[in-house]
Amino acid sequence: MNRYWLFAVIVCAACGEAGDYPELLTTRSEKPLVFADPDKDCAGCHPQHVAEWRISNHAYAAKDPVFIAMTKVAQRQTRGKVDQFCTNCHMPVAAAYGLTPVVFDEQTRVFKQDVVNLPESVKKGVTCDVCHSVVSIVDTRNAKLELKPDGNQRGTIRDPIPTAAHQSTYSELHASSRLCSSCHAVVNGKGALLEQTFDEWTFSNAANEGQQCQDCHMPSYVGSAAKDGPDRLVHDHTFVGVDVSLLPEDEFPGYWELRKKTAELLSTAAVMDAKFMDAQGQLQVRISNRTGHGLPTGATADRQMWLRIKVLDSDGNLLFESGTLDENLDIRDGIDGHSERPGTDPQLAYFGQLLLESRQLNTASTEQERTQIRAQLTAGCRPIGQGGHTDFSDDLKAGAFPWNANWQCDYMLKPDETVDVKYDLTALHGSPAKISVELLYRTFPPYLLRKLERLGGLDRAVKGRLPIVTMAAKTIIVPNAD
Repeated sequence: MNRYWLFAVIVCAACGEAGDYPELLTTRSEKPLVFADPDKDCAGCHPQHVAEWRISNHAYAAKDPVFIAMTKVAQRQTRGKVDQFCTNCHMPVAAAYGLTPVVFDEQTRVFKQDVVNLPESVKKGVTCDVCHSVVSIVDTRNAKLELKPDGNQRGTIRDPIPTAAHQSTYSELHASSRLCSSCHAVVNGKGALLEQTFDEWTFSNAANEGQQCQDCHMPSYVGSAAKDGPDRLVHDHTFVGVDVSLLPEDEFPGYWELRKKTAELLSTAAVMDAKFMDAQGQLQVRISNRTGHGLPTGATADRQMWLRIKVLDSDGNLLFESGTLDENLDIRDGIDGHSERPGTDPQLAYFGQLLLESRQLNTASTEQERTQIRAQLTAGCRPIGQGGHTDFSDDLKAGAFPWNANWQCDYMLKPDETVDVKYDLTALHGSPAKISVELLYRTFPPYLLRKLERLGGLDRAVKGRLPIVTMAAKTIIVPNAD
């Protein structure tokens, strides 16, 4: 058994050259490290919260087939340098127990990390004990936090009822967005900002008004925190966000329930309106971000939000379309490799992130030089749909895997931002009679999943379980159409 009970997870950077990686820091003690099992140790007294957690993305994190495939490819491509970067957040109990070592397979000559053939008890993702044993946040990124799984459950109840099951302590940290920061702000070893949700929140009106992550993602309701306990204000432990299970329906609970909750949350994330200005031959769509962070956010390079526009004449003939998909269900943006028909949607309105790998940035020798190059890369970012193909210099590779990227182009809506998207319809051969406008969202692009099928053994059926959610929609009927 591991003989430590307090540890600060200082993760290895995602990738970079040898020597760029801080070590995993552990503070050891003579007490054994023991994390409670939600199903065996927690459900008896906290059935409602455990039932909520069971269908959550926290419980799904270690079983996500995309995570498993990405881990396989990452360890092989970086020759093991990714180390525990992914597991520290996706399966922290297994990582803490030392059950996810990276090893070199002499027979296949590749680096491997087994995240599948482990005891079921450590494949339950972010468990009750992981969050309720946090005692401090070392840094607001990359799983830099301190856990103390000593049987003392820390939470937001100020007057917990004493129980023989465990000690209970009020924790101000657990009512703060800071608790969420370590796994929801991720920077790889080359400086690419892979996930910026916490940082985005810090600059939002929500943060200025005192709203925390928990207010939206753990909404409160009146109920009992424990079996036979008094009614009080407690919090939903479903942790609804944007991810849903991509496993077969019978392999993870709450398949349709979580999809419904996710769609409901996404429907509140933005306000959209549209109008057609006949005299100018222009369609204008206004989108306002109503979240406390960027939109989309999270592992942003995987997230896709876009506008789908269809313009019909009075006979139902299609006059114009944008945001429609190719035969592989990919968005027709201007990046080679993303679509079978790249650059064929020149008025595409797309919101997300594009990871970059710059050879010039990789060879920069000083931080001042790297800062200058990053500023130039950011200034050179332009919408990936408008104008057909998005050309990049020979120095740049667009759409890199997270462990290869060293910078990014961000196309998200900033917190509280409103944008106007304009479509030029003056060249139409016919008069618009009906215009449909939809704001759509999905968590992964199919081209990425196909790449993981080839490189990481991802089940091909996963693509078919990937939902597209309509966040908002509007239909415009144009009067006096020919």
